[in-house]
Amino acid sequence: MDNPNAQCPILQLDSDAFCVLASELPDHAKVLLSQTCRGIRRMLQNEKIVPALSAPEHVRLLVHLSRGNPNVWACAECKKQHPVTKSGFQRDSWFSSCPNRRFLRRREGVFNVNYARVQLALKYSRFAIANSRIRSYLDSIMEYESDYHSVEQRHSREEFEWSSRPRVIDGRFLVKHVWDYRMYSASSRPSRLPLISVCNHQRLKRPPEGIVWGEEREQLVRAVQQALSDNRKGIEYCGSCTFCPTDFSVRIFDDGMYVEAWKDFGPEDGPSNPTWASHRLSEAQRTPSDRGSVRRLYYEIH
Repeated sequence: MDNPNAQCPILQLDSDAFCVLASELPDHAKVLLSQTCRGIRRMLQNEKIVPALSAPEHVRLLVHLSRGNPNVWACAECKKQHPVTKSGFQRDSWFSSCPNRRFLRRREGVFNVNYARVQLALKYSRFAIANSRIRSYLDSIMEYESDYHSVEQRHSREEFEWSSRPRVIDGRFLVKHVWDYRMYSASSRPSRLPLISVCNHQRLKRPPEGIVWGEEREQLVRAVQQALSDNRKGIEYCGSCTFCPTDFSVRIFDDGMYVEAWKDFGPEDGPSNPTWASHRLSEAQRTPSDRGSVRRLYYEIH
């Protein structure tokens, strides 16, 4: 063990050099640093480096404070920590994990990954090897999910089965979604299909009025149109979103269509992390990435 009386090397830095280094940290990390010892806290406070945290940075702070505690999770909705209970977080897309805000708006064909699930999966994946109880919790929140929908239209009927399988790879939370459609109609145009969104930026149906839908948000529509026009059964037509780390593929068969999507929600951090935030429509920005990289990462063997 190191000598407990040894002086901390970082405190031996010139105060100006220390403050320059500290000022480069994100706000939540500055707060964490200020809690390490009295000497550092005094130096940061004297230089007014410790900020008042914004709501997203406050959640990031809670996430990092709870990293070593498997019994709590940081809530992005009420900005508090909640105790973990096996029934306390629902995987269904129309439930919230926050005990104070239970229901979310459900959207057909759209899966909303719950941030509590991401946070706990990443945390528990670090602890699970040495703890059977945590392994049980991890297995529960990483379970395969599926659902079935049937949509009746005037002259047609469409059925689809949706499924989801998450993985933790290299400290990142990834999900593969599958939509298996069976179409019973003479026309199988994308405009006749039920709503499907591989992400918040790529969908088969147009958004509500008032939302501009540019060319970059029609990658999924184009892939489906190309697959239908070529009529090459079982051949993959691949694409990716330009706004978030999502890859997808489309295959057409005689009686239906098979759509797969691979999504990366990023590392163990707050929901303001750029990877997580990119999945929200309101915060979408161009995120250049290697096409197919999320799909390849999902299948890495660990």
